[in-house]
Amino acid sequence: MTIDRRKIDIALSTLLIIMSIVILTNDHLVEGGADSDLGSMFLPRIVAGLMIVFSATIALQAILKLTKGARTDDVELISADGFSGIFIYVGIFIAYWLTVPYVGFLVATPLVMIAVASLLGGRKWVPIIAVSVITTVAIYYGSREFLRVYLPIWSM
Repeated sequence: MTIDRRKIDIALSTLLIIMSIVILTNDHLVEGGADSDLGSMFLPRIVAGLMIVFSATIALQAILKLTKGARTDDVELISADGFSGIFIYVGIFIAYWLTVPYVGFLVATPLVMIAVASLLGGRKWVPIIAVSVITTVAIYYGSREFLRVYLPIWSM
């Protein structure tokens, strides 16, 4: 059995846009929490805005392909015969959850990003490693400096 990825893209993008609109419009989502100079809903609203932009981009591309009646490529078909990939994803994230307190965010996160990229078929290792490290350092620095949220560090 195969599933058309374009239809899944539209459904998931619609769901993400609706959830993002709720985050943008609801002021009562935060009780306490780490309040910064920018407010406790600053980061969630930035992320929600980015989610709307990226989800809309994915959905529009899928809608355009469906309305044009474009031929379905092999990459746009998802085989629903096996669930091994799902179990591997779950295993990666459980391992991440268990190891972050010991090896820290800066070590565990790039490794998980590289593992997921490899699972998705990424083979250009230099860009994968560069994006993994740069993204991790940016998140670590941004959360520490702007949000005053201290992520786990190496404890071994």
